[in-house]
Amino acid sequence: MSAHATVRKDLSGVLEASMCIGCGACQFADPTVEVRLDPVKLIYEPSHASNATAASVCPAVAVDFEGLQAWRFPGAEQTTFGVVHSVLLAQSTNRDRNLKASSGGLVKELLLHYLDQPEVDGVLALGHVDGIEFETRLVTDPAGVDELPGSIYHNLAQPKAIELLHQLEGKYVLVAIPCQLEGIFSYIRTLAPELADKIHTTIGLLCGWQYSHHALRAIAEFKKVDYDAITDISFRGEGPVGRLRMWTGDQVHAVGRRVDFDYQVAFDRSFNTPRCHTCINHSNYLADIVVGDAWLPSTVSSTTGVSLLVCRTAEADAAVRVLEKEERVKVVEVSTAEIEESQKRRVVFGDFAYAYADYLDEIGVHHPDMVGPNRPAAELAPRKDVAKFYRELTRKLALQRAGRYKYLRVRKATVELPRHMAKYLDWFFVRILRVKSLTGRRKEVPRAQLREFS
Repeated sequence: MSAHATVRKDLSGVLEASMCIGCGACQFADPTVEVRLDPVKLIYEPSHASNATAASVCPAVAVDFEGLQAWRFPGAEQTTFGVVHSVLLAQSTNRDRNLKASSGGLVKELLLHYLDQPEVDGVLALGHVDGIEFETRLVTDPAGVDELPGSIYHNLAQPKAIELLHQLEGKYVLVAIPCQLEGIFSYIRTLAPELADKIHTTIGLLCGWQYSHHALRAIAEFKKVDYDAITDISFRGEGPVGRLRMWTGDQVHAVGRRVDFDYQVAFDRSFNTPRCHTCINHSNYLADIVVGDAWLPSTVSSTTGVSLLVCRTAEADAAVRVLEKEERVKVVEVSTAEIEESQKRRVVFGDFAYAYADYLDEIGVHHPDMVGPNRPAAELAPRKDVAKFYRELTRKLALQRAGRYKYLRVRKATVELPRHMAKYLDWFFVRILRVKSLTGRRKEVPRAQLREFS
């Protein structure tokens, strides 16, 4: 535990280091706080530093993963992948639902299943408000499930989930990203234990980073889209990779996510919210069931989405098996090796994030105090690489906050081009040529096992 992170008198460090993720836990710990969009950083932050009570539930101050996992999953073994009951590959058999979803349609199939259970009173999941604004909404009608958006990549204010849990009676299925669950459960365990009984099941997303609103402003500028006229946005859909789509009224502006150079610039890691660089919980350790893209050589030929599912409880696994029996999903059982391969070990085990936190300690910059179950497996990135990243990030953030996005495009096309091209080479050799299998470093899921997947 870092020396500076143990001082939790307020949220001043969170504000100074821009580490807020907008979960809203501080608002309910201290009603004088409001989570609002900073006009320069373009991320959500608390309105002021507040006090020790707010700091005690803030996931940008500290996260007690060991305690929270023991509280959430009493008696379960905590592996380097978190609590794991089963790991599955799955996809919805409803092709339309699959293609409209971010990764295989499994979240919506699960929500429909749970809404059909008499003990479940509704679903709390992200819904569209207006423009690029989204917030948690209550869904009780199955017809409303398919109206829910897919994954949203940009930073949001998310206090609505806790607000609804306070307001509602009954039991609900909650869908959330990892850091949001960290804030919600830290708040509930510390200050509002009565809310725990209102959560029937949590469906968590395998997080692929969160972006400041500068990313959207940059891509809008590059594609000559009026940012202020955007009426809706979708980051995925129409297949495994999908396209970013921005609507301005009836007009849709579509951008390829894999090969479009402007997209690669605007959604570069420097556009992530700063806390993302310290995150060691992309695998969503606190969710009952975790859903995300299965980026594997064995799924590369799929024309629709395939989900990687991590069931952390027997009950979550049983829900998937019911869907399989009803032929609403196709399922193949795999192992934790597929989590590592799909999400990459530097992300799954925090190789960079732990090293980055150590470096921030060294230079006296605040970061959340987090030691997850993956720490024993982490192979820390070299200090020189981390120091270089920090220098580059500091410079890029200054350019973003000045609105100089075009400079970042020039830099990506020149200085960073070799690094950018290396990503595509890695994708080709690993996912297409299967070099890891050819060299004996891993055993792929046989394609015969996935023959029924579309």
